[in-house]
Amino acid sequence: MTDMKISHVGYVVPRMDTAIKRFVKEGGELLIPATIDPIQNVSIALIAMTNDFNVELVAPLSKGDSPLAGRLTRQGGLDHICFKVKSLKEALKGEVKAGSLIVCQPTYAVAFDADIAFVHRRSGMVVEFMAFREGSKHDYGNDE
Repeated sequence: MTDMKISHVGYVVPRMDTAIKRFVKEGGELLIPATIDPIQNVSIALIAMTNDFNVELVAPLSKGDSPLAGRLTRQGGLDHICFKVKSLKEALKGEVKAGSLIVCQPTYAVAFDADIAFVHRRSGMVVEFMAFREGSKHDYGNDE
């Protein structure tokens, strides 16, 4: 797959406000403030750690029924790598052909104003693919 650019790494945190403060104190710049994504039942923020390395903080909206519950039992932390792609359909087609399992079908991501999907690769890595909609307000500098 040659039309991929790294977008960010996903980092699961138990509390968004505390995590944002820590990452900013460590030199990060808040690009997208905490945003509720009711579709995924999470809060998301984006932190630029350098000019070309972004960290997506992901926190549950509530305890219990959260897609992050399992990850948080292991204290959160690094969760996935995200690639910006032109076409989710083509990215997923290539991943399935390579043996990946789709774990989240294409859905809208409120915080990014983009469409996303997740796969679990045979290596064990969880990969998110993100396709920005034309004119998206959050196509944050990963130009093609």
